Amino acid sequence: MSTFVAGVQYDDFKGSVAADEADNNDLLDYLRQLGLAREGERLAGIRISSSSIWPEDVEDVAMVGYFYEASRFEERPLQVRAAECRISPSKLLSFYKRFDLVMVRRDMDLAGTKVLGPAY
Repeated sequence: MSTFVAGVQYDDFKGSVAADEADNNDLLDYLRQLGLAREGERLAGIRISSSSIWPEDVEDVAMVGYFYEASRFEERPLQVRAAECRISPSKLLSFYKRFDLVMVRRDMDLAGTKVLGPAY
């Protein structure tokens, strides 16, 4: 499994995600407050992971932040530094003004499929 491609044990669902950062609530600032992001670093990406086999509400998820040196922007940096924390889903979503996650059952192609009801 590639570090920057989502995957779980069985991959029953695969998908994509897109997000717009919030205007007044910055994830990087939050990670600096936690001591995870260093001065001079920028956020290159994040990974959110959850694992639960019990039918209970998920209170928090694992989040890994991937940081790069901000002194120069590189489209493809040779390395990034990773740091992990736990975060509640509601706290995580507060850092985005729009968040869209789509998952489709493995081996199913819904391209061109008519949607009855709200399609967003």
